[in-house]
Amino acid sequence: MTKDPKISNIQIRGLMTSSIIGVGTLSLPNQLVSIIGKDGWISIILSGVLTIPIIWIINQIFLNNPGKDYFQIVKSTLGSTLFYLFMIILSVYFIIFLGSITRNLGQLVNAFLLPNTPIEIIILTFILACSYIAIYEIDIIARAGYSIYPIIIITIFILIVTCIPTAEFTGILPVFQSDITQLPKSIGTNFFSFAGFEMLLFALPYAEDNKKTFKSSLLAILIVTISYLGIFFMTLANFSSKQIKSQIYPVLMLAKQVDLPGYFLQNLDGLFMAIWILVVFASMAPTYFAMGKVLSKTFKTKDHKYFIWGLIPVIYFLALIPENVAELFIIQERYLNILGFISIVITPVLVFIVGTIRKRFK
Repeated sequence: MTKDPKISNIQIRGLMTSSIIGVGTLSLPNQLVSIIGKDGWISIILSGVLTIPIIWIINQIFLNNPGKDYFQIVKSTLGSTLFYLFMIILSVYFIIFLGSITRNLGQLVNAFLLPNTPIEIIILTFILACSYIAIYEIDIIARAGYSIYPIIIITIFILIVTCIPTAEFTGILPVFQSDITQLPKSIGTNFFSFAGFEMLLFALPYAEDNKKTFKSSLLAILIVTISYLGIFFMTLANFSSKQIKSQIYPVLMLAKQVDLPGYFLQNLDGLFMAIWILVVFASMAPTYFAMGKVLSKTFKTKDHKYFIWGLIPVIYFLALIPENVAELFIIQERYLNILGFISIVITPVLVFIVGTIRKRFK
């Protein structure tokens, strides 16, 4: 592996946090309450806990293969045939993920900020903005994620704190009353909200201190889990289960009802949505970069930026395929979760197991 700029562990933490928390957060309470009711917080905790061993495995892969990137490790461990097969699956996952994020954001902006602007214009503008940064290397992507990282945390913190005066915490009760058989389904649905930790596959080879990356990654997952729990509980405390089920984006409804002292700021939902566009940008840009890298390594080209430009019309047309938000959620549940599970869970685990066995026999 050639000499490349290094990424600090705090930048890795910021990159992970900003990559995970995205547009899916706004609909998270709706999806969880619709499946498992008020006990959706159990799914959030379990999803965060189940992510930890995968992150540990990813860290161990790079500790066991110093000086190599993810593509070199997969190819040398599993062979060329499986390498290309898994890269194709990863490419399909990323491209559907990008189309899904773009359409979701376009729908939100069109509904809450720019109702008179065609959704096609919103989608194309956002793709072009993300492609501008995606042509750079991972160190630039990590710095961008780290710079947006405090904005994400502060925005969520302010939203939670300002909603406390109107909260009725008895709305969270009773607990453990839902159908526990629906828990696996809720975890599967919640997987999309934790997607983004796979950026470790592209960032860890350039980490300044590989021995501390797991700690930074663990802290990022903890921050995301606490943020999701705070948003979920605050939504339950402000709305009934029936209201949450009827609102596709209940978090925006939460921001809409915030009443700041002195009325010095109105329409907080508009401001929140404007900030959240930046948050979604921080989630999509690393995935866009990763998509370009996967194609570049698969087709053995020197630069990934040509794929970034070439993917613009592909993402654009994919984003316009769903007719509505309901169809978009169906696509996410049927295809995204399955492809994502194969790409960012099965593949690293397989690489780790095969690599460990080979190392011991050697």
